[in-house]
Amino acid sequence: MKHTKKRISKIANELIIYFFNMGATDITANLQDKKDYYRILLRSNFTTKDTDKMEEIEKMVKYLKLNKQEEMEEYYWELIGECDVDTELPLVGMMIDDVETHINDDTIEVILYKYK
Repeated sequence: MKHTKKRISKIANELIIYFFNMGATDITANLQDKKDYYRILLRSNFTTKDTDKMEEIEKMVKYLKLNKQEEMEEYYWELIGECDVDTELPLVGMMIDDVETHINDDTIEVILYKYK
């Protein structure tokens, strides 16, 4: 698969932009190149008290859990991060193999896995 590291960086960038748009002021990203997979960890400040934001987070998790579709990834990966009016989270979900989300009172953590 060509441009794998570029794709990984675009996935991380899309989630960083998403968190910024959700009002985050403290975002940490960690990318790891392991033997069998790439691991993308994003941690952001977040409050569970805002019900509108909780609904948005639930939509984000739903999009990230879409089944992987390598054909979609191959043709559309370059679009990630290029839209100013909406997110490409469904496309991100089609590009990754697994996702974990952990939500606390003041933090959200998203861990994405993309197998080699």
